[in-house]
Amino acid sequence: MTKVLIAEDSTIIQRLLSDVLKKDKTIEVVGIASDGMDAVEKTKSLNPDIILMDYRMPKQNAPAAIKQIMSTTPKPIMVITSAEPFEEKRKEVMDLGAVGFMEKPKNMDFNALSSKLISQVQVLSRLKPNKRP
Repeated sequence: MTKVLIAEDSTIIQRLLSDVLKKDKTIEVVGIASDGMDAVEKTKSLNPDIILMDYRMPKQNAPAAIKQIMSTTPKPIMVITSAEPFEEKRKEVMDLGAVGFMEKPKNMDFNALSSKLISQVQVLSRLKPNKRP
């Protein structure tokens, strides 16, 4: 079972991501964080395998949260999401330890998001803790 923490400030997106992931019986959503600081705390207590984190959140954005989270052991796999163009942010979060990127669909196409998200989580879940950045 792959444990996933969702870090997203929009309750609509939280619910959408959670509903999509719950369709796959090999994925367990262990928690939802509404800001970067909450994500750091929940990572410590829930020990997720994968964190889906919005780039821009209140209290602490993704880069600041990634720095703190990546100092934990074992290091979770970080997938950063953004509704904005991501190219300029990609190098920054990759250098900090994120391994996946996903642009949020503009029209909230549930089917497109569903297959892409589940596929990405399944692939990333195969990484072993000692192989993670």
